[in-house]
Amino acid sequence: MFIISFQRKKCIGCNYCIESSPLHFKMSKTDGKSFLLNSIKKKNFYILKTNNYFTYLKCKIASTICPVNIIKLFYINCFIKN
Repeated sequence: MFIISFQRKKCIGCNYCIESSPLHFKMSKTDGKSFLLNSIKKKNFYILKTNNYFTYLKCKIASTICPVNIIKLFYINCFIKN
């Protein structure tokens, strides 16, 4: 499982994440900051959990080019031993 974490409060609205991953990020018309689509807000973070490797790769590109480094990616191994 892949977890994408996004700190929207620190977003500067540069639009790089949207250009690199338009299926996963959108710009808010109210405050000019981007947001992570289909995410859940937990405290100051927006969290998206997915098993889709394509989503992970596109968000990885966005995290690499983000000038304020507010996009973090994690991998959790979910295999269960019996």
